[in-house]
Amino acid sequence: MSAHPVLRTARRAVRPVARAVRRHLLPRLMPVARHAFPEAAARVRVVGLLSSSSGLGESARLCLGSLAGAGYRLSTADVAGLFDSNDGIAYPAGESDPQADLAIYHLNPPMLLPSVVRTGLRRHAGTYSIAYWAWELETLPAEWIAAIRFVDAILVPSRFCQAALRAHTDKPVIVVPHPVDAAVPVREAAAPPPGDRFRVASIFNFGSSYARKNPTALVRAFRAAFGEDPGAELVLKVSDGARYPRERAQILAEMAGAPNVRLIDEVWERPRLQAFLASADAYLSLHRSEGFGLTLAEAILARVPVVATHWSGNTDFCDPALSYPVDYALVPFSDPHPAYAGVGAARWAEPDIAHAAHQLRQVRGEPEAARAKARALRSAFVTYLRRHGYEEALASLARPAQAA
Repeated sequence: MSAHPVLRTARRAVRPVARAVRRHLLPRLMPVARHAFPEAAARVRVVGLLSSSSGLGESARLCLGSLAGAGYRLSTADVAGLFDSNDGIAYPAGESDPQADLAIYHLNPPMLLPSVVRTGLRRHAGTYSIAYWAWELETLPAEWIAAIRFVDAILVPSRFCQAALRAHTDKPVIVVPHPVDAAVPVREAAAPPPGDRFRVASIFNFGSSYARKNPTALVRAFRAAFGEDPGAELVLKVSDGARYPRERAQILAEMAGAPNVRLIDEVWERPRLQAFLASADAYLSLHRSEGFGLTLAEAILARVPVVATHWSGNTDFCDPALSYPVDYALVPFSDPHPAYAGVGAARWAEPDIAHAAHQLRQVRGEPEAARAKARALRSAFVTYLRRHGYEEALASLARPAQAA
């Protein structure tokens, strides 16, 4: 589970030193990746925040499930504890044999080098290495660009991420959306019986950047749409609030005085999250940018109508004809989150609150049409996922080696 508060305080105190080591010392120790794709890639090691409730943790677990279904022999390395992110989430550990033909790192560059050191530099040096990177801006920070030389190929969840990385490398950069359809099967959310509340749901982790997830806009759009109408409710399912008390206080202050807005700050297992999504009449995401939009994808699979900012990674699968896209303006990027240190000039979306409120009223006012759209969107999304899976990506990486 998460570290003791005293230990977390100690870790915060040494972060500047750790950051300097990560940026200046570790790159000198790391061998540059120059591997050919193995002829018979049957054994795969997945390295990531496997026990974490974060999006990075879920992406690694989804990768495991997809590769297991394709028949690969799997081993794992959970490095969540290295980053104070162990939430006790269960995952299949796979084989104990540390040998692997290739390794997939579900870790963004600031986490990559410390994790390679933890799991073995020699092992990394002898293994074809693939990074799975999800980035939320059009501009990459210098640390990301520098890390490209330590991997042989890159998988990304969206074309938005792909464009950002291809500007800096000629290594393979392949789109593999999170295989959410391979997770616990979802059930269709039935229309609520007359008299029940119209439920708007949203899910986010405080550690994923409060400014980017933009929960303040969720509350404002909902209140603009429905005020204090007791027949409608907004439920914000969050996690990691204890680690981010300032951000948690901000959203609670925004909610103050709203009797139909609730915050649930708990870590839930997937079946409970799926049941929560299935209970919603609309899923709302007013993000400023997404590398993919994992919770949006899960809502689509639950056949819940989605109202979302129509910019960045989620546009790959949020068909505007089958969802409720929200207008936006592109504005200068500004976010104090440490993940964006060194980004420099960039831009992201500022969603239109009034238009989001309008879209919410549309969903509520035309429930049968909204459900029909949601069913069609799910069908299109499942087809898209099955055309762009891990197995297909690994096969495409193998083809140049076979041709040679």
